[in-house]
Amino acid sequence: MVRPRAKEPKHQFSVMLRPSVVGEIDTFAEKYNLTRSQLMANLMETGLDELRALDKVGLVPIVYQGTKIMKKFKEALFNGKVSIDEKGDIEIKK
Repeated sequence: MVRPRAKEPKHQFSVMLRPSVVGEIDTFAEKYNLTRSQLMANLMETGLDELRALDKVGLVPIVYQGTKIMKKFKEALFNGKVSIDEKGDIEIKK
């Protein structure tokens, strides 16, 4: 999961994250024997690679809308307004 070392110099920057996200990052970093910084750099570079590919084929707006839909669906699921049965069918509760 470690990317090859880049030849260009690195710059430090700060990001504000929820404690639960930091905890999850730390869990994965420990699981894969990486530092938090190494894992964050890998995630950022991987995400940027994906963004470049999606942008190149014009899919960024579609993915953005899909992300908004998934956020609303997860909120409804966690709030009990939607359920999924054993067959994978979705039930919307009123």
